[in-house]
Amino acid sequence: MMQQGRDNVRKNHSKVHCSFFEGCTLEPIRRGDLPKWWFRNIATSKQSRKNLSPLPCLVFCPLLISVIAYLVLFTTLGVNVFAQSSNSSPTPTTIPISVQTDRVPSFLEAYWTEDSISTSTSTTNNSKKEIGPGEGTSTLAIVFVNRGRTDITGVTGYLTLPPGFRAIEGENNVTSPNVAVASYDSIIKAGDTFTMYFTMEVLPQAKVGPYTGDLTLSYSKILEIGQISAKMMIPFRLTGKVILDTTLLNQNLTAGYPNPLQILVTNHGTANATGAIVTVVGVSGGTTAANSTSNGSSVNGSTTTTVDSESFNIGNIQAGSSVLITPIIYPEYSSGGTIQTLDLEIAYNNAYGIRTDSDYSKGMIVAPNPPESVLSINPEIISTTSNSRDYAANDNKSNVNGSEDEINENPIKLTAGRLENLRFSITNNGSLPLTDVVFSLSSGTNSVKILGDSRWRVDYMAPQSNFPMSTTVYAAEDVINNPTEFEVNAEYIERGQSKTDTLNIGAYVDGQIRIRTYDLDINYVGGAPNLVGNLLNEGNTVALFTTIELVNPAANAESSQGNLNKSLVTGPSQQQYLGDLSENSPLPFSIPLSIDSDLPASDYPVSLNVTYSDNLRMVHELLLNDTVVYEGQPSTSSSNDGNNGAFTFVNGFSGIFPIVIIIIIVIIVGLLLIRRRNKRKRGEIKLDTKITSASRPSDSTTVREVTDQDSDFFLDDESSSRNKT
Repeated sequence: MMQQGRDNVRKNHSKVHCSFFEGCTLEPIRRGDLPKWWFRNIATSKQSRKNLSPLPCLVFCPLLISVIAYLVLFTTLGVNVFAQSSNSSPTPTTIPISVQTDRVPSFLEAYWTEDSISTSTSTTNNSKKEIGPGEGTSTLAIVFVNRGRTDITGVTGYLTLPPGFRAIEGENNVTSPNVAVASYDSIIKAGDTFTMYFTMEVLPQAKVGPYTGDLTLSYSKILEIGQISAKMMIPFRLTGKVILDTTLLNQNLTAGYPNPLQILVTNHGTANATGAIVTVVGVSGGTTAANSTSNGSSVNGSTTTTVDSESFNIGNIQAGSSVLITPIIYPEYSSGGTIQTLDLEIAYNNAYGIRTDSDYSKGMIVAPNPPESVLSINPEIISTTSNSRDYAANDNKSNVNGSEDEINENPIKLTAGRLENLRFSITNNGSLPLTDVVFSLSSGTNSVKILGDSRWRVDYMAPQSNFPMSTTVYAAEDVINNPTEFEVNAEYIERGQSKTDTLNIGAYVDGQIRIRTYDLDINYVGGAPNLVGNLLNEGNTVALFTTIELVNPAANAESSQGNLNKSLVTGPSQQQYLGDLSENSPLPFSIPLSIDSDLPASDYPVSLNVTYSDNLRMVHELLLNDTVVYEGQPSTSSSNDGNNGAFTFVNGFSGIFPIVIIIIIVIIVGLLLIRRRNKRKRGEIKLDTKITSASRPSDSTTVREVTDQDSDFFLDDESSSRNKT
């Protein structure tokens, strides 16, 4: 490729302008034609000397002598300055620098970089790279300037490496581990700079500091044949690397208080960081930084810098040393139990003196807020605004002995469908007084409304004192069997600081179950008396697993003395399961009774024990007292037969069964009589038909046979069989 470039140059510059005389050109001649050209010019000069004046001769003679000496010199060295024959050898000849009259490329600078493409542009700070011992494969960029008067090309450099560096054999025609090779093939104009990249390995035994290497440059000039060699010393430096890291010595912060946050900035590299400035960019999660007042101390031999918290001018950070900074962080009280992020920015000068910025993020943990709340809520018994009352219907009194206050013994249970007084108190459990306290109550659902006061103000609450509060609430029926919640927000001042607190009180909404009896009576089923009636649930929720049992009023302590002598129950009764008692729906019952026959007719007390379960499967027992009218034993009807007294209904089902048998026998006898009567009628009709159809009178014997045969129709089965025999 270089030979083809030279041929193109010769073709384009076959006539080279002479620099001595403007407008004159030199024609290229061959080496064999040089004697002929010489004698021809001599003869011509002799012929023309006669016509020339002495003055031109004085001018042309020195010029002619210079040209002849120039041609003789290069002919002797075997080099043709102007052109080269196409048949000549392509192997270039190196011209020593001592022979050259032009300047060779000069060294400008050397630096480490990540680039590997040869360029002729000026270097930038971004292309420079810090390299430390043991870095491995690295690239050393060496910048030159073409100080000659002509353009050059085909530059090849051979850099002899000092100890601690090794060339990569096989790359860029490297054959020796001590010599790194780089090339630059583009045309370099006079006065331009160019960069050559030498790839090598930086060994671990290399030391940070200055080095020198012997460099041999081989290049060619445009319009000239052959390679020019130049040697020079190349100084370069193993810069080392700056590796900064930050460490939080205490990551746990306390919310609501100033926290001195110790941050250790360490240089793990092999180069010094100069002019370092640490800036606290920000802290996420609602924390702010404040001024630092830490005292100077030493960490690994370096002094802690004490400046304001937003910017710390550290200065120099030696390789392998650390610097401690202490900003003061104020986390907000609401950030307790969260993770915060501290963003830092460190600006410093690297090993080349280039300003470098590095960003760092460190996580911090804000400890959960301690249980500093000095307020506590104490729920009291929730009472209804309407009292229990007795219900009367059809002149039958139903005394509900089970009080409704039993449902409200649980202070966190509300009853749906009625107004209730919610009472609670808040206690100051702290050791300091609270001032300007404001309490506000709110409901957690729209189905539970606060109808009374919902906001209270207390000017002063002494330690260990409490403040009672009460209001009226109403729970709708659509939240039956559902929990609800009331929230109490407190705002107060303690130690001159405003604080807030939230207290919650939960409640369960249950339904009403109000059971009473009506339509009590004594009915006789199969001659046996039964106590019948209905249970009615006047509440708003179902009573589950309802059972009923008739008990002796004498066992009831609330029965009057007059009712103790009157009782329908002469023996224990069995408990009956009735199922679920729905709201606003009657549930009938029937209890068999054993009554003495001589018991007089009168009004008798009745006590019914009813058990049921609510929505929480809690069992409730209710005793219902009522009265029933007893009209005495009913009159028994007697039949004509005195023996029929045994088949009365007094004995229940055993008296019904014989009557059914008698009715069946009567029906069978009736059917047999009807059948016999029908047969008799058919026999008489048949006899009349036979007598009428006779055509001649018969003798007495025949008439007698017919008569005897017809008479069989009026006899029973046994007589007919006897006559036939």
